[in-house]
Amino acid sequence: MSRKRTTGQNDSTPAERPDSTAGEPVIYQSLVREREYVDEQGVRWRRRRGELRWSRIERLMSDAGVRVLKVFRDDVSEVAAGARSGLLATIRPYLKGEAEDADDYTDFVVAEFKDDRHRSLLVVEEYC
Repeated sequence: MSRKRTTGQNDSTPAERPDSTAGEPVIYQSLVREREYVDEQGVRWRRRRGELRWSRIERLMSDAGVRVLKVFRDDVSEVAAGARSGLLATIRPYLKGEAEDADDYTDFVVAEFKDDRHRSLLVVEEYC
């Protein structure tokens, strides 16, 4: 399950994107910022809480009943259970303020969403 750019779109140059004008920055959709997400089955997910504690992120990531989505630019993909520990290891230094490379412009935002049945969805957005 992954929503990807269509063929012909290239994010390396904003002018090549059909939804931008030359020299203007490209603004990508942010599930976290929009506070609501409707998935491919039509389930409406609403953002819960503000900033999550690290212990809550770990607990949600380790729960097989929780869907985890990783968002980078306009690529939204589901994180398989076997890949979650690697994702945790990647985002930990950024969320804890311990990232070592000062020239690294990468950052992550994590939010929990709930549906009407009170199921959880964890969204990890990567920025650069």
